[in-house]
Amino acid sequence: MLKLGIIGYPLGHSLSPAMHNAALKTNLIEGNYVALETPPEKLAEQITFLKNENFRGFNVTIPHKVEIIKYLDSIYNFAKVVGAVNTVVIDENKKLHGYNTDVYGFVQAIPEEIRKNLKGKHAAVLGSGGAARAVLVGLIEMGIKKISIIARNKEKSIELKEVILKNFSDIEINYSALEENVDLSGFSIVVNTTPLGMQGANQEISPLSQESISTLPKDALVYDIVYKPQKTILLEYAEKRGLKTLNGFEMLVLQGAKAFELWTGQIAPVEIMRKNLILYGNF
Repeated sequence: MLKLGIIGYPLGHSLSPAMHNAALKTNLIEGNYVALETPPEKLAEQITFLKNENFRGFNVTIPHKVEIIKYLDSIYNFAKVVGAVNTVVIDENKKLHGYNTDVYGFVQAIPEEIRKNLKGKHAAVLGSGGAARAVLVGLIEMGIKKISIIARNKEKSIELKEVILKNFSDIEINYSALEENVDLSGFSIVVNTTPLGMQGANQEISPLSQESISTLPKDALVYDIVYKPQKTILLEYAEKRGLKTLNGFEMLVLQGAKAFELWTGQIAPVEIMRKNLILYGNF
């Protein structure tokens, strides 16, 4: 029986089990995917449990995407550049191999026509955590030439900037403090990677004010990688302004599909995964 799961804290909002269990059933794989709430102080203990219980792999979410790296035996693809891991494969020798499928999910969720038009443009990324790392790499892969990290934690932002410049020398990147009324007049895309707006304690909070959103060009895209609720306060502000918007739902589906393929070696039933997210997530 194939054992899979997700670790993070908190995990009350996670819809990954519904998505992956449906995929396992559709592909006739005997297995189970479970949510394993893991506070930061229990991370090492949880990893030992996963290895001892013969798990084939697991997803990693907030707040472990960077911290997990110290427990891995190897890291691949974008995970090395990003410095954050969201998918781990455990091999038959109990070795842990880390991947980042968030980059793929983030990029592919943007309609191709919009992606084309963003080449050479200026992007703003709100936040400086593990998700921000994947988003930065995704933006660069799409051809964005200038990125502003807008975040509260200056130290983490500067560290993130240095990581990116070490791997992408031709990108222009800077940092500014996340304040309620940031001027966004020069940006073609703004991406929220913070948990502000996520279902729960932060649901009624937007990382940016309506006044700030009103400074964006009329053809800009506001992309909030939060997927629950589907329409955050930030996206409501953007819609009132008449801007293009995108939430994290499709990114969740596509990063999950890529992870499924890494664990099973089979093509993921993307449409089934999408339908089950809608069904169980009340979208």
